[in-house]
Amino acid sequence: MRGGHLVSGVEALKYILWRMGCTHPFRASRILAIAEDISLERYGRRLTDLKYVKGPGVFFIEGLKEAVEGDPSLRKREGDPKRGVKGCIEYVGGDPPSIPEEARRVLDEVIERYGGLPDMELNAIAMKSRVLS
Repeated sequence: MRGGHLVSGVEALKYILWRMGCTHPFRASRILAIAEDISLERYGRRLTDLKYVKGPGVFFIEGLKEAVEGDPSLRKREGDPKRGVKGCIEYVGGDPPSIPEEARRVLDEVIERYGGLPDMELNAIAMKSRVLS
């Protein structure tokens, strides 16, 4: 474990993308925020070192875009809004990302429980995360 968190934010994101496939950053960030809460409850520490910035009804993760663009194991796919196709980020690193067991358990639980929810429902749950207060 590193300091006050279980895994780096980029490594957690890679694991989510490895599990879920090419995923829009909106959805991946919501999975991360929900996982932060479960990690706090279960282990008494944050899952990641990410900085969440809250706005009215939404949030974003500071520096995530730059981290994705600077990592060769992550590839951004552009969407086509005219056709209703959303862009996404995919993990292209081959082998599964290596993360601590505690972080893997939390992320697996969140992906299984919340990964299939519609965007707005997922956002509503994520907006309750303590990392956004």
